[in-house]
Amino acid sequence: MNKNVTMENQSNCTAEIIPQTGSDFENIGVMCMLSVFSVMGTFGNGLVIYVYSKKRDKLTSNVFIMGLALTDFITSLLIMPYTVVFTFLEEKVLFDIPCKIFYFLVTSNVPLSAFIMVAIAVDRYLCICHPFLHLLTVPRAKIVLLIQLVFAGILGLITALMHSVYALPEELLDLELEIPYQKNISFAGCETVYTGTCKPTSRLFSVEFTLYYQKVYSSFFLISLLLVFTLYIMIYKYVTSRRAKRQKQKNAKQFSTTMVQTEASQIDNTKDSHDHLHPTKVEVNENGVSTTLLPPDHQDEQMRQQRKSVREKRDHNALANIKTAVMLFVVAVVFVIAYLPPWLMALMVVQYIKFVFYSYFVYNVVNPFIYAFMNPTFRTDLKKVFGKCLTKK
Repeated sequence: MNKNVTMENQSNCTAEIIPQTGSDFENIGVMCMLSVFSVMGTFGNGLVIYVYSKKRDKLTSNVFIMGLALTDFITSLLIMPYTVVFTFLEEKVLFDIPCKIFYFLVTSNVPLSAFIMVAIAVDRYLCICHPFLHLLTVPRAKIVLLIQLVFAGILGLITALMHSVYALPEELLDLELEIPYQKNISFAGCETVYTGTCKPTSRLFSVEFTLYYQKVYSSFFLISLLLVFTLYIMIYKYVTSRRAKRQKQKNAKQFSTTMVQTEASQIDNTKDSHDHLHPTKVEVNENGVSTTLLPPDHQDEQMRQQRKSVREKRDHNALANIKTAVMLFVVAVVFVIAYLPPWLMALMVVQYIKFVFYSYFVYNVVNPFIYAFMNPTFRTDLKKVFGKCLTKK
């Protein structure tokens, strides 16, 4: 990429880098898009956080949804506006700290979302395929989120240290410069050169380490993608096989019931009327001897009702887990669709288009709409929230 470098004060080791950051039209498009995303994402994810924080049933899925909503909320409220400002300034900032904070936030947010996607897939797999193991409890889910947050923060910190408004002299000398600075430029005695532009630098880490780290960082997306889809495929196979087994058992039960009813009708046809064979109870009192029919056995009926209730509750919970898994699978698919183009651009597999690259922020906006569309309980809770607001007015 060609860059224009203008020397302002060579003796003070200062240089101004004017990077080619795209056309004004493209920059305006990116800033408008992110501004709209910021407003929608802040409002939508704020509602998700409020609704799920009021839930009394503490489930592991709710913990991860809350973690994802908090990540999206911070991204919409802080990172998107930060990116708008950086785009407007064309990454030209006066101080090093804002530069590092920006890249820390941006590069820790992406892997954190990917890690939460993996945790959600593992949680759904355990709840559906191994419901009696109880390996992932609510406290453990919170610990998992904390570990993921720390690890993502470490990745963001490393990336932040790789960017600075200061550069090594040889990093500037490698640039293609305009006349009159194409030749005989010297930064003798300068350990670092202040550029005022937030760019990658090898001041703290070697070029070899930076290249290796970029490969490792990029691999997290691919690894997360493979893990998520593998787990959801396993869930799909388990659900289909269990459904086929239940249908087979149901058909066998219906056949058995039909045979019993046939045999009973045959026995009844060989008898006339045997009411006197019903269990009776004989009582002797002052009025003489009285005989009454015994009532049916309520204990067996009660046991059958209890077994039926337990079975229905188990089926209801299984169905609820499957519906939640489907909803969160859609969230994972949207994540992949949003992040795949910029991931390929970062690897230089496809051409870099700035507007398409920054469109990955749409993922932090659409999740509340997915919950509202696919989760009736969430819609009901939203109606209650707006109902209370209207009542107060």
